[in-house]
Amino acid sequence: MAQHADVPKLSFQYWLDKAVEWGQTTTLESQQDVCLQLPKLQEFLQQIYESLKHMNSTTAVQRFPLIGQLLGRLCWNPFVVGYDESQKTLMWCLCCLYSNEPQNPVELKANSWIL
Repeated sequence: MAQHADVPKLSFQYWLDKAVEWGQTTTLESQQDVCLQLPKLQEFLQQIYESLKHMNSTTAVQRFPLIGQLLGRLCWNPFVVGYDESQKTLMWCLCCLYSNEPQNPVELKANSWIL
């Protein structure tokens, strides 16, 4: 599980701030920014996925408390989900957060949101 160290916590805040910014404006500049940032975002999402696939959803939320907000905002951005690679990786991340047999309120809430 050494992959956990590969995802810097500061990056979560950076990408959440970007996702909020992108969601609040629909200017040409913000659309261009999304497109310019997609390769870096894809790399970050891949790092998240590599960490998430080794955790259950409760551990993931404890380790990365902003994960739900970040993935949720990215899922609503048409430029992010319009890019096949980021859409695919977003779905992989969401699948990692889904619990077949939820054991606690965190897992129940994650399942509800994912569905």
